[in-house]
Amino acid sequence: MRVKTTATCPMCCANMDFDWEVTDIPHFGEAMLISGVCSCGFRHTDTMLLGQSEPKRHTLEVESLEDLNARVIRSSSGTIRVPEMGVAVEPGYASESYVSNVEGVLVKIRDVVQFATRSARQACDQERTSRGEDILAHLAEAMEGRYPFTFILEDPLGNSAVVSERVAVEPLSQEEIDGLKTGMVILNLEDEQP
Repeated sequence: MRVKTTATCPMCCANMDFDWEVTDIPHFGEAMLISGVCSCGFRHTDTMLLGQSEPKRHTLEVESLEDLNARVIRSSSGTIRVPEMGVAVEPGYASESYVSNVEGVLVKIRDVVQFATRSARQACDQERTSRGEDILAHLAEAMEGRYPFTFILEDPLGNSAVVSERVAVEPLSQEEIDGLKTGMVILNLEDEQP
């Protein structure tokens, strides 16, 4: 199903055309693809997952270069943790879904830590600078296969996965689900009281 709408461009206030299309995306399920283009050049794209699965945790013990190739499907509600490095990537309102591999996720983390470390250095914050440098050193070793670590992907909506023969998948408890961010507003109409 495809629908076209018009809205006001946030950049130039002209009318902007949007396409809305429902499609099935492997590993994610049914999704609404939204794209808009304005004559001023402003573009907006988004993907909204329309369903959910059972809340799950995927855990992969990364011990070799081969493990870095494990496929990672992260929905906008997925949280990634690397406990040995003290790294947690939690979803926010602008979270995006992506398909990558463990190494690709480490590159994303490295880029963010590099930026934060530069900012800490400029602010003369020795503690944050030192912490960032430690994480960057561990990331470099991990990407060379010289630093074993645990890669954890948790999703309260069950739309994320790590694809590997070595991955352990387990359900999340209600307490664990309640402690995770979803990165979006969730409406639960089942809990509504008349």
